[in-house]
Amino acid sequence: MNNQYPIPEPVKVKQTVDQLRHTRLEMEEFGLELEEINAQLEAHIRQQRLKRSRHSLERLTPKSK
Repeated sequence: MNNQYPIPEPVKVKQTVDQLRHTRLEMEEFGLELEEINAQLEAHIRQQRLKRSRHSLERLTPKSK
């Protein structure tokens, strides 16, 4: 029995490698976009926490007359 797979044509190998490179670059781009979205969300959450903290301080600080 012959268990060997046929060797693909060089043109097909090049096409497959090119497609894989393209896919890898797309995945890297999407990963960077997700990192950017995550950073924006983290900044928004920090701003909200700061706003709540300041609001709490204002309520607890006695007002001078």
